Amino acid sequence: MATENSAPSEVRRKRVQRLKRGIIISLVASILIPIILCIFLLIRLFSMESRLKELEELLSNMQMQVSSGSVNMEESENSGLIQGPVVADLLGEISIGMDSEGEEVLQDGQEELPEEPVRKVYLTFDDGPSSGTGEILDILAEYDVKATFFVVGKEAEWAQDAYRRIVEEGHTLGMHSYTHDYQQIYASLDAYSEDLLKLQDYLYDVTGVRSVYVRFPGGSSNTVSRTDMRELIAYLEEEGFTYYDWNISSQDASGVRLTPEQIVNNCLQGLEKKDNVIILMHDAASKHTTVEALPILIESIQAMENTELLPITEDTVPVQHITISHEETEE
Repeated sequence: MATENSAPSEVRRKRVQRLKRGIIISLVASILIPIILCIFLLIRLFSMESRLKELEELLSNMQMQVSSGSVNMEESENSGLIQGPVVADLLGEISIGMDSEGEEVLQDGQEELPEEPVRKVYLTFDDGPSSGTGEILDILAEYDVKATFFVVGKEAEWAQDAYRRIVEEGHTLGMHSYTHDYQQIYASLDAYSEDLLKLQDYLYDVTGVRSVYVRFPGGSSNTVSRTDMRELIAYLEEEGFTYYDWNISSQDASGVRLTPEQIVNNCLQGLEKKDNVIILMHDAASKHTTVEALPILIESIQAMENTELLPITEDTVPVQHITISHEETEE
């Protein structure tokens, strides 16, 4: 019986010993492996520091040689530290000097570096002036931004003050229509031209500016005009007007009340993929969320690289939903 009882006991003892050995090996490995890795990384670090010092010394010597005009390309390439294209890249960077104010200047024989394209963004407001125009102008002044206002005809004194302020503060005064009555202005070419010229004359009398910048109510691609829009476009071109549609809409006139954040998101969606951006917004008493969104929108655009906020001028590339050929204009 003693022999039978001792056999299981011996098995358990061996099992416990194996378990102890496994635990000890695991503990030793968990200590040694990090130590070995640290030693390896330290060796690599020292090696890299040494290499970096060699490169810094070589670069310093090359800078001195370039500044004295005595750089020897063949010796540099054969030094064993930097080869071929790397040397050429370094020399290209070193050849850009600095003037007394720390600005980069071009050395003799060096070609001018190409400038990165600048994205041009135009903020445009339709349907004003309104009770919100003053607040919009205050925000634009705070951020030193110029915009474009496609206005309608309003004869009240406060509206005339708004027209004048738009002009005096350096914004572009554009024309939307005098009446903004789709049925009236789109009834015929004569009706459209009469409405537009009435607004042009009125704005000139109030501000001294004879505007030539036009935005069709509903845009050139509207579907309510009873007159062929190409006929109206041809008229504008013949009379020296330029019309502007948009390629980004805030959607603040969609009939659904949007939050300021939604308006900003609508304005920024796809903006970075365009180089010439005209944003459509509305200046109306009922569009106060547009006013609330404006500071956020301006800050977001100003934070973008190579981007300018500008008013529409004669140099602006028009965004037009419908274009016509010169042959159509002549007809």
